Amino acid sequence: MGPAARLKATAARRPRVTSLRARLLVSTAIVLLAFVGLGGLALEKAFESALLQAQQDKLEGLIYALLGAASTTPDGELTISLDAVPDRRLREPLSGLQAALFNELGIMVWSSNQSLDMPPPPQLAVGQWNFQRLDKPDAFRLSFGLRWIDSDRNTPRLYTVSVIDDTSAFDRQLGIFRRTLWTWLGGTVVALVVILLLILRWSLAPLKRLGRELHMIESGLQGEIEGSYPDELKQLTRDLNAMIVSERNQQTRYRNALGDLAHTLKTPLAVLRGISSEPDIPGAQQRQLDEQVGRMQHIVDHQLRRAAAAGSRTLTEPVALKPLVDKLMSALSKVYASRNITFENELDPILRLRADQGDLYEMLGNLIENAAKYGNQRVRVAAQVDHNICRLDFDDDGPGFPSEAPEKLLERGARADTRLPGQGIGLAAVNEIVQAYGGRLLLERSMFGGGRVSVLVPIR
Repeated sequence: MGPAARLKATAARRPRVTSLRARLLVSTAIVLLAFVGLGGLALEKAFESALLQAQQDKLEGLIYALLGAASTTPDGELTISLDAVPDRRLREPLSGLQAALFNELGIMVWSSNQSLDMPPPPQLAVGQWNFQRLDKPDAFRLSFGLRWIDSDRNTPRLYTVSVIDDTSAFDRQLGIFRRTLWTWLGGTVVALVVILLLILRWSLAPLKRLGRELHMIESGLQGEIEGSYPDELKQLTRDLNAMIVSERNQQTRYRNALGDLAHTLKTPLAVLRGISSEPDIPGAQQRQLDEQVGRMQHIVDHQLRRAAAAGSRTLTEPVALKPLVDKLMSALSKVYASRNITFENELDPILRLRADQGDLYEMLGNLIENAAKYGNQRVRVAAQVDHNICRLDFDDDGPGFPSEAPEKLLERGARADTRLPGQGIGLAAVNEIVQAYGGRLLLERSMFGGGRVSVLVPIR
């Protein structure tokens, strides 16, 4: 797996982090909907069971009334006088309430409506009840098994009395209850979600304020976290301030140390340069001494530039790359005006990297200058972003890099072309900067036939 693939794999393993408020809201809303849904179903089932029990009790009372109005016909059959039944709906053909009496053979021997077409009930033992819902017709039926003894003949007979009632009233009551229940539960859920939003907004306000302060620190508008926060965040803000102060002190010590070192070396270098100009020194040794003194002076100047830069910081504002590249190309086009080099800046104006501007100047400047120095007439800078990895390509149409082990050029002092002046530390310095930001430097073949330097850095 190559460096680019490893960087992409690392970025792909990073979990996607959504808004904390969104996570809390969604998770709480899911739990709330689950509880409300289960509670609503439980209430609906409880009401339906109570309604069915009320329906059964009503039909049971009607059967007792029918049995109270029962009498024997001259031939010994059981009959019921409707006039003695208090519920007048039995005497109305289209009321939906009807009754029938079946003998032990399942034959209907009496009905409240002569045109009644009721399927025979199941065979029931004496004193046994059976409550069911019929499909055709759509009605409830309650049946009761009994034994009737004619006092004149003293012969017991088995009967089953059945009462059916259509389900329109039951379905209407259940529908009204369902609409009322779910309307109120839905309104309750909406009200709870709104209240939850307000609570989350109030609870997460310190985190949002902390994010604004961090953004101001990144932008350089303030030096540290200054606001007052709840007890749960005080330790975090203290640690962040301590980290910021420690990092700034470390950068200051780093700059001061490099500055002191470079300043200390200036005097010995000046003495050596004066000695190299003495007429008593042979020409070959004088040239060798001048070359080494110049190299040391270049290293000192390079370290001074690094000391002047802020270096990589934890909280930095993203820097637009295209304007920086435009400035560098404009300056280098004047330096190499005699060669008529075409500089192409194909960077997206919205492309930004969270890095120190001084580090970016040194990295971009070294790479563009190398492309102009070793190229012929064309230098191009392009970029692409994939899976939070930014790839910057610096192409030229020169001789390119050696085919064997081009990565050796990233070592300090290594050079591929000794015909042009240089110290061989440009790519090494760029490689140090890129590695400091968690990236990689690749040396490849350019689309123009020359060399390509690719910088792969994660976008933070």
